[in-house]
Amino acid sequence: MRLWEDPASAEILRSIILTAAQEPVAMHRLRQLFSELVLAVVSHGLPDAERTLRASVIATQIVGMVMNRYIWQVGDIATLPAETVTDLLAPTIQHYLAETLPTKLGDG
Repeated sequence: MRLWEDPASAEILRSIILTAAQEPVAMHRLRQLFSELVLAVVSHGLPDAERTLRASVIATQIVGMVMNRYIWQVGDIATLPAETVTDLLAPTIQHYLAETLPTKLGDG
């Protein structure tokens, strides 16, 4: 969130995301970077059997927050202080990191 809260880096990040939405090569590269930099760090300490699933559901929270707060600027999430956003999302991300996942996850 610190990068997004800084106007200079936020403009660069916004440009990257908007470009990736229009250009398949840029989307591929963004997906690759996100997997290598964010998901790898998040999933480092997770059990092997659930690592990818847990990292993926954590990504839904991160990407959803970024899109709503910084790209679309939709609703209250766009104007809340960054610390409040962190406080709101932290329990959900912590759940995905440490709590038991549903035993019946379906076939994919």
